[in-house]
Amino acid sequence: MTRDRIRGAIHRGLGGRRTISLGLLLISLGVVGKLVLLRYANIETVFVASLLAGSVLGRWWTVIVPLSILAILQPLAWGALYPGYDLEAMLGITFFVVSGFVFIGLAGRSVRRRVLLRVKSVALLTTISVPLTIAYDVWTDVGDWYFLFRPAGIDFATVLWWQVPFTVVHVLSSLIFVPLFGSGFLMLAYAPTTAGNPKASPAEPTDSR
Repeated sequence: MTRDRIRGAIHRGLGGRRTISLGLLLISLGVVGKLVLLRYANIETVFVASLLAGSVLGRWWTVIVPLSILAILQPLAWGALYPGYDLEAMLGITFFVVSGFVFIGLAGRSVRRRVLLRVKSVALLTTISVPLTIAYDVWTDVGDWYFLFRPAGIDFATVLWWQVPFTVVHVLSSLIFVPLFGSGFLMLAYAPTTAGNPKASPAEPTDSR
């Protein structure tokens, strides 16, 4: 009975095949997009994947998507972005990055009830992406300052000042990718599932909680 309950909880948390497919699509979007754009600082698709996971899929995908993406990307970042740093610094920075993107997913989940198959939905997600992007950058700056710059005697205000041009680029990235990928993803998520019945109502991939 216990195993059946566990399986039932897993099934409810992951949703049906369509929801699982959409979740895997978001994970792929986050990983592939980031790798393709790796040479361009703060232009990435992890943010939009995390936001869509929470606002459209909900449930466990709110956390599964950002954690899965970063489980793949962060080990690569350790070798490419933080060479020569000790394990404590790498793990500390990783904590801030991971918790930041999980927060983005949870923020998306908080507006999930308002996200419907309308242009207004994409506008809503695009609008909230701006303050969320800024908040994410400030949060991860705390980690960068504490583990990388503080030991060198550089104050947090200086780190924030250095971050300004990168945050501008990051905000522009969100303003481009959220409506670009969000529109297509919403169409996939809420498209009618009844074949041959064009009047079928949009099928929500998971419950409205």
